[in-house]
Amino acid sequence: MPLKPIAVDPVPDSARKNIDAIRELEAAMAERRSRIERLTDAVSGFVGSFQFLITQAVLFLAWVGINLALAPSGQAFDPFPFEFLNFLVGAEAILLSTFVLMTQNRQSKEADHWGHLQLQVSMLAEQEATKMLQMLQQICARLGMEKAAGDRELKDMIQTTHVEEIATELEKARVIEESPPEEDPPPVAG
Repeated sequence: MPLKPIAVDPVPDSARKNIDAIRELEAAMAERRSRIERLTDAVSGFVGSFQFLITQAVLFLAWVGINLALAPSGQAFDPFPFEFLNFLVGAEAILLSTFVLMTQNRQSKEADHWGHLQLQVSMLAEQEATKMLQMLQQICARLGMEKAAGDRELKDMIQTTHVEEIATELEKARVIEESPPEEDPPPVAG
């Protein structure tokens, strides 16, 4: 009788805990949304759907078709060049773009929140890694492994990371990247 393979969960328990924690944080954020934010999300979600596109196309075609069919009898409710339809489309565009912008603003705030959380976790991980490297250096020194304990790269890694200095260097690099190339001075007439 052949043995059945043991089913191994490909996702470890620690990862599942993290997934659950993130899911709970996301649910709490969603729960804190105001009625207006929920409305703008719903409107933006519908406006960005294929159903909305089809509905708009059908309505526009019906509007134009009915008006063109009624035009010869003089009973068209929006005679050519469809001025009222133009007004409605313009008003709709303003309202819908406002809903979309409101949704994007909320999403931007959430992205900032997650970015700050990620930065905090990364800084904590860096501090933990630095501490572990310091401990490993001390273990190497204690075991007489001076070459490993005195490694130049290890000494650089053990130093406390100063976020402010890294941010300043990053900003300097961005300024250099974004600055236009210097032009050669015009030739001097001689």
